[in-house]
Amino acid sequence: MRDLPLRRGQLVTTFGPGALVISPEGESAMIGALDKWYYDKNENRIEAFGEFEIQEPRLRSLLKVNKLLMPPDFRPSYQYKNAGSMITQTNTDLYIPMLRFPTWHYCPKCKTLHQSAMSSRTSWLDCKECKKQMKMIQVPFVMVCSEGHISDFPWIEWVHGDENTSCNGRMRILSTGGATLDSLKVKCTCNAERSLKGIMSRKTYSDDDENVSELSRSLNKFERKLYQCPGNKPWYGSDKDKEVCTSYPVAVLKNSINVFYPNTISAIHLPGENLEVEKLIDIFEKNGITSSLLEITDNLDTKINMAIQLCPPEIKEFTHSDMELAILYIEGKLDDEQNPEGVNISNPEKELRIKEYEKLLQEIDTKNLKVKNEWVSEKIHSDEQVQSYFSLLNRITKLKETIVLTGFSRLTIKEEVSAKNKLLKGKQLLFKEPLSNDNNWLPAYKVFGEGIFFTLNSEKIKIWEQREDVKPYFNRLLTRVEKRGTIVDESIISPRNVLLHTLSHLIIDELALTCGYNSASIKERLYLSEEHNGILIYTSSGDIDGTFGGLVRMGRKENFFPVVEKALDKARWCSSDPVCSEIGRSSGQGVNNLNGAACHSCSYLPETSCEFGNLFLDRTLLIDPKIGFFN
Repeated sequence: MRDLPLRRGQLVTTFGPGALVISPEGESAMIGALDKWYYDKNENRIEAFGEFEIQEPRLRSLLKVNKLLMPPDFRPSYQYKNAGSMITQTNTDLYIPMLRFPTWHYCPKCKTLHQSAMSSRTSWLDCKECKKQMKMIQVPFVMVCSEGHISDFPWIEWVHGDENTSCNGRMRILSTGGATLDSLKVKCTCNAERSLKGIMSRKTYSDDDENVSELSRSLNKFERKLYQCPGNKPWYGSDKDKEVCTSYPVAVLKNSINVFYPNTISAIHLPGENLEVEKLIDIFEKNGITSSLLEITDNLDTKINMAIQLCPPEIKEFTHSDMELAILYIEGKLDDEQNPEGVNISNPEKELRIKEYEKLLQEIDTKNLKVKNEWVSEKIHSDEQVQSYFSLLNRITKLKETIVLTGFSRLTIKEEVSAKNKLLKGKQLLFKEPLSNDNNWLPAYKVFGEGIFFTLNSEKIKIWEQREDVKPYFNRLLTRVEKRGTIVDESIISPRNVLLHTLSHLIIDELALTCGYNSASIKERLYLSEEHNGILIYTSSGDIDGTFGGLVRMGRKENFFPVVEKALDKARWCSSDPVCSEIGRSSGQGVNNLNGAACHSCSYLPETSCEFGNLFLDRTLLIDPKIGFFN
């Protein structure tokens, strides 16, 4: 595959290992496994990873990895080979591996299907029908399963109706005119032909097992045998990399969003209790003192001497004890000593958010986190004022967020029974050899930004939740979840959490009109539990200076509460009402009917902004004349 530029942040989210990237010319390629990252054009692996390492020991400890590494940036070596140049540069010519996928192509003239190698860098192939080289077009379909596997569509097996066929005839893909799959058919030189009807159908209800795809049910025409996923993992680097899989695959368009769902976990950087140690950690980070560098020796005094030699003279002003704590922090051993039994890995993200919530309530002024108290409820407001429903408002003038890729899924955003299993399976997908000592790391990216943090009045929420008219209404959502058998995060299944989530969406939608950022650039971070009811609305960018301050300005009390009032006022009427409200009350709407009165016209946000994929939203809980919290 030819070279294709990608942003480093995209490699941790949209285009991680196993994802398909579409070039401007329409060619698609697959990002290779993490085992082959940090190799140069001569297939040599770099030795020093210090400049790519991100210091976030809390995440390292929770994810049980030695390092969090930023994707490598590309530095062409020819720029530094000028004999007269005094510039020296390391880690040049580092590439992210990419493989041509799908491997099946068709000739634009005769429509004959041809297969190329995954390592091919060109789409020019010899057409056996036209007897000359032609610029081939990749087929639009791939085959995926819910276990994360992806394969070429089984063209040969499909046209012959037999997964064990031995025919090697040439195939053509033909169109009979029309906009559906019925109008496309495959024809072989042995005269076998078949329409592509049904290959993208996710479920069929004609079998006892309703999770069987139409492709699995109907591929074998001459015997009642279900076709199962071949278990291919082409991002490992070979079409021979596969495992046994009993899932039922389905064909999807190669540029469809459900080909790759990244599983990520993020954390806001929190300062320690000792500000001197915090300053020292910043100095170490600026001068390249990383866990990779410190692991060359086990002696703590040697590590301290190494740090003194590499850092500026002012480091000698810090005490020996501060240096010890800073080094332990960078190595991730400080958290292990404070929690020798290990943290509760059953829900790593919950552990992170508990500490974040506690810090965001305070006023903080450090390099990577600046929190300013803007407003605290004094309980003197009348119930008619919107302020009476809030208890705290803080402006976050600077924050640092670290995002880590922990795995991916296909077809659906799959929830594992436990977070530990999810992390283990994710690592097995990202690495070809996940147990190798060299592969005890995960790709990460850091961004800087600003935001607004606020909490609602806990007493009012508790009283509202206990109301007799709120419980029956919310029980309808619980019934829909149980009926659909949907696996969801249990932390969201309560009236207060759906209330907070919907309020977050409405405020973001209104802030986008006034703060200078569009809604796709603003994100929510929810702190939901019986004890917590906080919302962080923030924006971030890869620039170390953060963002422009427009969102923080809207966090001033004289700006924020009018925004809330406008958002609630708009929520009282949706342009799709009365349909939106009535469907929300009766059967629900959205994916698996998990939303109440919420649709694209009133409550939905771009996917980059919402933590729950625009699910568990209901305006009724906020503004209904009978059960609305703000009424």
